[in-house]
Amino acid sequence: MGKAKRHRLQLYADILRTLKVHGEGCGITRLSYGANMPLDRVKKLVGELASHGLIAKSTDDPRIFVLTARGMEFLDAFDKLAIFLEESSQSSF
Repeated sequence: MGKAKRHRLQLYADILRTLKVHGEGCGITRLSYGANMPLDRVKKLVGELASHGLIAKSTDDPRIFVLTARGMEFLDAFDKLAIFLEESSQSSF
């Protein structure tokens, strides 16, 4: 059976996690591989993340994207929510 579709927030989190792993930032191709998405889709999502201030272009190289403090906060909150939802779905009433 195939994988379940990822929601937009999960896609955002996958891109942000890739940037977190590559602490000094990475290019769009590395983001594509790390988030397991096609390049055209990653480009669109990177634009959305940048417009929300979750990622930014590197000051040294405009082809490199870096995780911002706000992006790290989003990722932490997303992970906490995922854990909460997983725990609540496993509990029985």
